[in-house]
Amino acid sequence: MAGIGDQVVHKAEALLRQFVQDDPSLACYIDNSLSIPKVFAGDGEIKLIVLGQDPTVKKPESRKKITTVLNLTKGGSLRGYLEDVCQKLGIELDHNVYATNLLKNFFVAPPTQISPIDIFKVFGDVWLPFLKEELFVFPDVPVLTLGEPLLSTLVSKGVSAQVRYYWGYRRDWQTNPPVDFRCVAPAENRLARQLFPFPHQPSLRKKFYAKNLGSYIEHVRQELETDRSN
Repeated sequence: MAGIGDQVVHKAEALLRQFVQDDPSLACYIDNSLSIPKVFAGDGEIKLIVLGQDPTVKKPESRKKITTVLNLTKGGSLRGYLEDVCQKLGIELDHNVYATNLLKNFFVAPPTQISPIDIFKVFGDVWLPFLKEELFVFPDVPVLTLGEPLLSTLVSKGVSAQVRYYWGYRRDWQTNPPVDFRCVAPAENRLARQLFPFPHQPSLRKKFYAKNLGSYIEHVRQELETDRSN
């Protein structure tokens, strides 16, 4: 599995160089001082793909410490969040998860803070075919997505890009708890896979996500068990 990770980085770096050669005006948005992070690959059967947006964090000094996707080789709140999700799903992060980003390269600022161009549109159109090729070795493995900007890039036209929609949100959720949990079906997204939308870790501060996290994880667990039995 480590070999696959090395191949992904090598191919991604080559694609990025070609991309900039084809359109030099985009070079100003890319932080070329940092290498594309390595993917995170469990050493057992891959049962879940965790998909992040991109490796860029706000503080440039903190970016230098990111050498693996989502920093999953180190401790921290994000790893703790995903470990808890995996445990409740009955899988192990270090054995059964493959984690990668849609946008492989670092940017000079977080994409949501770059306004001259639509980073998700311009760079997403380049990286999405690459991602589909990357995940080809894991046929039918579902994807856990992190955050709404990422989800909005993946869903098909007319399909909701709000994470809370898939968690059954309604205005009276505090007195009438949501039960209508769902995923993004393969026909509803550009990856043509089952997607389970999750908020990024900071959004767990919101009461709705904090309160309903366990219920949504249980929904995902039931979906995964159903898929394995078919």
